[in-house]
Amino acid sequence: MDPESIPPVDDSLSRSEKQHTTTSSTLLPKTQPKGFLGKHRMAAAISDLQSQINFLQEELDQLEELGEASIVCREIISSVESIPDPLTKGSTNISWDRWFTRAPNSCKR
Repeated sequence: MDPESIPPVDDSLSRSEKQHTTTSSTLLPKTQPKGFLGKHRMAAAISDLQSQINFLQEELDQLEELGEASIVCREIISSVESIPDPLTKGSTNISWDRWFTRAPNSCKR
């Protein structure tokens, strides 16, 4: 398309928006201290950060109460090793062996 063939854009809406913003800014009361909303947002951000600090402190306290990882790992290993596994340490029931052996007349590949 040729840029000369593009019709001009009607700018009346943007003009009215500009007029509305200029008149609405003059209608705001001047009695509030400047930066009031900024102070409120900053107080909310500080409150949010304080709650995050408290949450992290609680997690740190819980971690301090836990035992060392090596002690916990040793306990898990000993409990797992104390339970016999029928697949790796031999079967306790011989009738289960038929499910894990090859059929006698199966073809070798």
